[in-house]
Amino acid sequence: MKDQEKIWDKEYSKNKNKWHKETTNLPKITPKSKVLELGVGNAKTLKAILKQSPKEVTAIDFSHEAINQSRDLFRNNNLKLIRADVRELPFKNNSFNLIFCYYLLNNLQEKGRKKAIKEMHRVLAQKGIIIFEDFAVGDFRQEEKTRKQIKKNTIQNKLGIICHFFTKSEIKRLFKDFSKIKIELKETNPITHKSQLKRKIISATITK
Repeated sequence: MKDQEKIWDKEYSKNKNKWHKETTNLPKITPKSKVLELGVGNAKTLKAILKQSPKEVTAIDFSHEAINQSRDLFRNNNLKLIRADVRELPFKNNSFNLIFCYYLLNNLQEKGRKKAIKEMHRVLAQKGIIIFEDFAVGDFRQEEKTRKQIKKNTIQNKLGIICHFFTKSEIKRLFKDFSKIKIELKETNPITHKSQLKRKIISATITK
């Protein structure tokens, strides 16, 4: 995955100050929550999390550039920004009661996805919740001609970035060790693409 780290470092560096929007429709976070965001990326979800003022927020990314840019953006006393790999989380068991996993697992190969979910299960407290969102099979990105398929429902773009597209049955299988899972498929028209193309997203609320 070292090559993926370098690719993302370059992308975040190239797009500095261009991507800092904010995730909308975030679920309500209770004031006592200890929150972990996996893959802080361009910080748009972190911005929305911090607005709700949870007790503690930890955000990780394997990209040096993503972490450094987030440090430049935020100066919150209750925020920890850590460079770490989701497949080997540097936290104790049952450390968090809420985990956000937005558009991260798609960048991992199958073995990495399974490791990441095993780590999520380990660091999530009993009755804790994972808020998950990622690309679904049939999303317009999957059909773009500039991308090549390297495995079933997994493509690689011209920059070398890996992107996997999920089905409902796959999400159920990946999170089978959790006690409850509620899955929703969303379909919208991409603003910058032709109307016949669809943006397809899979989201889930997963309880340990």
